Amino acid sequence: APVTDAIVDIYEESTSRKPILYLLTAGSDPSFSIDELAKKRKKFPTDKVSMGEGQEKVAREKNNAAFLTGGWVILQNSHLGIGYMNELEDVILKTSEIDEAFRLWITCEITQRFPIGLLQICIKVTLEPPAGLKAG
Repeated sequence: APVTDAIVDIYEESTSRKPILYLLTAGSDPSFSIDELAKKRKKFPTDKVSMGEGQEKVAREKNNAAFLTGGWVILQNSHLGIGYMNELEDVILKTSEIDEAFRLWITCEITQRFPIGLLQICIKVTLEPPAGLKAG
């Protein structure tokens, strides 16, 4: 599958301290597109963490490792890990050494609880659901 132009543009705009936040609609999941781009950028495999109970520690470890290696981390369903989202802004802004190649991709259903500070430093992307899927 070709990498959509949009994701390349989004990537170009991102930095190691400017994460990409995908606001999910029903049935949309950017992980495949991110992985396709990661292959082209020699960043595959990406580190994926599906947020939810007990996953904040895993997310923290993956991010801390990728800060050093310049890896890519995808935090999926981050509306289920708002506690970690709350600390992430500080981590991204205050960690002194983050490899320039590091990228953080966050997927999240739209929620009022998403921390505004993190929202402000992210590139925000909305995904349309795949054709043929109607919200029910």
